[in-house]
Amino acid sequence: MSASAPPSLSPAAHGSTILWPGHCGHGPGVWSFVAHVLRGTRRVAVVADPCVWPLAAAQLEQAAARAGCRIAAVHDGVRPNPGLADVRAAAGAIRAGACDALVAVGGGSAIDTAKVAYATVFGGHGDPVELLAPDNAWMAGLPCPTDPRFLAIPTTAGTGSESSTAALVKDEQGRKLMFRSARSRPSAVALVPELTLGLPRHATAAGGFDAVLHAMGALVNTCEAPVGEALAAAALARALHAYPRVLAAPDDLEARAAMLMASYLAGIAIGMKRVDAVHGLCTPLEDRVDLAHAEVLAAILDPIAEYTMETAQGHYARAARLGGLAGPADGDAEAARRLLEAVRGMRSLGGLPERLPPVALEDADALALADRALQSPSTRLNPRPLDRDATARLYLAIAARSRGLHAPTLP
Repeated sequence: MSASAPPSLSPAAHGSTILWPGHCGHGPGVWSFVAHVLRGTRRVAVVADPCVWPLAAAQLEQAAARAGCRIAAVHDGVRPNPGLADVRAAAGAIRAGACDALVAVGGGSAIDTAKVAYATVFGGHGDPVELLAPDNAWMAGLPCPTDPRFLAIPTTAGTGSESSTAALVKDEQGRKLMFRSARSRPSAVALVPELTLGLPRHATAAGGFDAVLHAMGALVNTCEAPVGEALAAAALARALHAYPRVLAAPDDLEARAAMLMASYLAGIAIGMKRVDAVHGLCTPLEDRVDLAHAEVLAAILDPIAEYTMETAQGHYARAARLGGLAGPADGDAEAARRLLEAVRGMRSLGGLPERLPPVALEDADALALADRALQSPSTRLNPRPLDRDATARLYLAIAARSRGLHAPTLP
């Protein structure tokens, strides 16, 4: 099948789909793996975080030389919470360098920017907004063998962008846009824990907490995807063990490597299973508060989890057992409690907020947020179903909690 007519990834056409990401290199010899990935390319573009690129530049240039190619373009100006302007700048660099391969180096911001720039340039689009068209065949397609090489080198252990199909980028009004395509997911990933050693403690904590909620969300939701479930369970177990270690000893390379692997596995899992309402309700709120993604997740976790557990405790209990926090002999109430307490403990250990800074929402605001949240498949997969009014009430509860008040009730 030609690259111009990729097979569809439509659920209507295929039902439940298990689509593996590309190769992943980790451990000793990882830079030889990078060289192997780049072999056969000629001109490589790099999209990178400005703080991290100097740490990786020499090794990546050497790997490119061993592969017989060269770095022809570097865009290392990606900002946190990137916007369409970041994508356009990255796409411009790829085009200007006449590049036939792309490497993303950095955290979720750099990798998300690279994913959307990759789809824009190599999908033959003039501007990234074209990717959002519901009938965009390139975005709906499966990866093709003829697609240009795309390598991700994550330098934070959390977002899972290196292995997931989604990318978040802000529009000119500051609203987050979701770009989702299996075809723009990196075709190879290199996990290099040495590149995470200089990561500040708060960034380490926030990234790790995001990975934990990816794994937990994939485990508790209602999507039937046994491979994704197994990967989410492995990610959660690794993160529960490594997260306290890496915060206590930032130079613990083994713990850093474990968190990178947990993030990678959780990213694959959410590509197969999605997450739950904690993530589903988070994205619309991020337009209204000046907090990082993981901080918003941490702040809204309690009201959403407590609401869900009222009728879906068994989902949390099963996740606790799969993650190694409870055994078959433990009742559902005890197992679910252990999971939530473990995640709350990680939030506290990482210094992440338990509630949002004061935010005021009117009923109309909450309903507008609910409309956006319900567009997310993850919200619809929450183990306790959420309709528009219930979602709006959760938003009002979150806002009231931020001001130390009881949640009002929608009429």
